[in-house]
Amino acid sequence: MRKIPLIVPLILLALAGAYWLGRSQPRPAAGADGTGADADVHAGTDRREPGQALPAAPGRGAAGGYFAELQVAADAGDLTAATRLYRGLDLCHRLRTSDWSNVLLANELLEAQTQGMTPAELENYRAQLDGIESRKQNAQRTNERCAGADAATLDALVPSIRRAAQLGEPHARACYLATGPGFDTRALARHPEWIDQFRGSVPGLIEAGLADGDWTVVNILRSAYQPDAEGLLPGVLGPDPARHFRYLKLYRLGAGPGDIAALDQQLAVAAARLSPEQRSEAEAWAETTFRRNFHGRSAVGTPGLDRDPCEFPQE
Repeated sequence: MRKIPLIVPLILLALAGAYWLGRSQPRPAAGADGTGADADVHAGTDRREPGQALPAAPGRGAAGGYFAELQVAADAGDLTAATRLYRGLDLCHRLRTSDWSNVLLANELLEAQTQGMTPAELENYRAQLDGIESRKQNAQRTNERCAGADAATLDALVPSIRRAAQLGEPHARACYLATGPGFDTRALARHPEWIDQFRGSVPGLIEAGLADGDWTVVNILRSAYQPDAEGLLPGVLGPDPARHFRYLKLYRLGAGPGDIAALDQQLAVAAARLSPEQRSEAEAWAETTFRRNFHGRSAVGTPGLDRDPCEFPQE
């Protein structure tokens, strides 16, 4: 029993050494023909009609060309390509953050003192090191997907979301309406023209969202029209008590039992700011829109309604 505190730290040191050795190994270089591609890149997102070609998945170091092909197809109005483009670029953006976080966590673990740990604590420590190694390997595979995507390519994330939104992709539409170019503020600092593009896109996206019976869009608008709302969308829409009441009423018509009391309170406050004529007009609009566009369908159970609108599904 007295040998355990001596043997386990040696094992952990060996694991730590293997971890850092793995970090120091160079990534395998891709062949000139781009072989070695990850065959599962973006698998399962093909929603094209039969016979329509898709860009090939990128080989290592070929992601820039892959994204360029998707960009061309998206610009031509291809919804599948536009969806793959914005989700792929979003994945590459998130990879930068996760890489840094994993390195910091690894450093913290490897600097921990194992002297005095109980066998159970040492076993937990080893499990954490194993978890770091697993995340490192997963991140490396994703890095290979993003290899070759330069700064200009990554800066295209916001325009790619806007394009997919304009083509009717509901997740992109919700995210772009909710955050606009603020989704990537670092790139926005280099592209202030995106604000004008956002301003010009908002009316059409709202109209499309309502035409599609998209409760997520209604949820975003009822919040954006609140008197104290902050953000780019409230700034573009401007204060409008009648529209605030309009979207509150529409959302109330589709709300579940658990939301009704709170919404009724909000409606009472909002109604106090309107004339009887304005209130009557807003209620009539909400009821007509609920029947015509939402077909009386409840908002209950709408996927992602209570989540961050920019939390994209990853196939």
